[in-house]
Amino acid sequence: MRTGLFVALAMVAVVCSACGGGEEEGSGPGSGGGSPKPSVPVILVSLDTLRADRLGMYGGQEGVSPFLDALAAESVVFSDCLSQSSNTASSHKSLFTGQLVERHDHEKGRYRLDRYNIGTLLQAAGYESVAYAGGGFLHPELGFGQGFEQFVIENDRGGFRPRRGFRGILPQVERWWQGREKSRPFFLFLHSYDIHCPYWPGKPWRARFAGEYQGPLRLQELCGEEAFGQLFAGEQAPGPEDLAYLRSMYDGGIAMADELLGRFLEPLQEDGFLDRCLLIVTSDHGESLGEHNMVGHNFMWEEQLQVPLLIRFPGAEFGGTRCSEPVMLVDVLPTVLDYLDMPIPEAVQGESLLPVLQRQQSWLQDSESDTEASAAEATPAFDRLRVSKHLDLTAFRYDRRWKVVLRERPDRPAEVYLFDLETDPGESRNVAGTEQGQAALGPILDRFQAWRESQAAGNEAARGPRLRPNIDSRLSGTLSELGYTDFEGEEE
Repeated sequence: MRTGLFVALAMVAVVCSACGGGEEEGSGPGSGGGSPKPSVPVILVSLDTLRADRLGMYGGQEGVSPFLDALAAESVVFSDCLSQSSNTASSHKSLFTGQLVERHDHEKGRYRLDRYNIGTLLQAAGYESVAYAGGGFLHPELGFGQGFEQFVIENDRGGFRPRRGFRGILPQVERWWQGREKSRPFFLFLHSYDIHCPYWPGKPWRARFAGEYQGPLRLQELCGEEAFGQLFAGEQAPGPEDLAYLRSMYDGGIAMADELLGRFLEPLQEDGFLDRCLLIVTSDHGESLGEHNMVGHNFMWEEQLQVPLLIRFPGAEFGGTRCSEPVMLVDVLPTVLDYLDMPIPEAVQGESLLPVLQRQQSWLQDSESDTEASAAEATPAFDRLRVSKHLDLTAFRYDRRWKVVLRERPDRPAEVYLFDLETDPGESRNVAGTEQGQAALGPILDRFQAWRESQAAGNEAARGPRLRPNIDSRLSGTLSELGYTDFEGEEE
């Protein structure tokens, strides 16, 4: 259904009501009463393209993610975390700045530097900020080197690879680890494309996850909207066996990333160093695996926006908590800064999750008792705006029921979609044109439009300068390998 926006405007262990903490109000880290704690090492891990529901801790198949599932027992697991974009570049900018996409305005074809980010802020506090990433959209030429003393995107041996994973990245990290200045605190950002298409993990994991499949899919050759789109365009669309194989091989990429990350972090656990760190594991976006007749991302479906978020605090504080509060990736930066007793920039749109964990704040409207029984039976309502955006698509919701998706293109009426996630979690029916849908949609759109207008001045003030990156043949080839096409340095 197509409806003009302005026409439409006219018509676990502990589930949080307070997310578990046990701290007295005003005490503990991040309470604002202590001095800054710049000695706490910070490790941020982004497992590109990891949708939450494929991990064991989120209900996925047992044995796919044993290391992360074990780490969850020492961490806070946020069961309802939304990415701010289904695109790698925009999502990581939101993760690094705590800003929604409409504010930082860093999207494909429109790149910007930051006025601040997690790297610049921690560097200013005396941290060594280093990054080892898979490349692609996370490229220094596209603004991601800002705030890092090192931002490594190429392998030492074998030269340039368009799709970097932990097998090339972690040996570099281990050498840095051995040679780093031990007296200086550090911020380490790790990013890997092990899970991203093509779904073709290393040989040991292919042997585990490929099964006896003899069908036509050649997953080692498939990546990106165009390649996967052709699968669903003809009469020979993938059948149940094909999709089962595709999903299993996607899980194989998860298993590979999980095992390799575990090999790096487990020694830090054993010697007690990890217990002094603030460790965050998340993803930039999820992935459709046959839902909605598509494979990939860059749209606004739930399986592309729901991402895992684990935070292991020093000393395993709050460990074992499963938190159902409605959170977002923009909450990561303010949570880190709050924990370190550092000031949070005014332009940040996320919120620190420490008050939630310390039982000082909740977005949940229903008070649930902290029992396992209520955790299994209750899905508390909430009231918090959460927004995701990629190019002309914007998805938002204030609660767990109504999800609005707008497609806004110049010189055309906006297309408005409304999904009732309570009765249609698979988003198969756009109810914007129904009587019930229109009754719900009008107030939601009014509220969102008023919020948008209230943010306009702040958005303009917060945006960094435009970049005109040199997208040379190698960078363009990298992005093409990852399934992206039609790159430009910047819109005029």
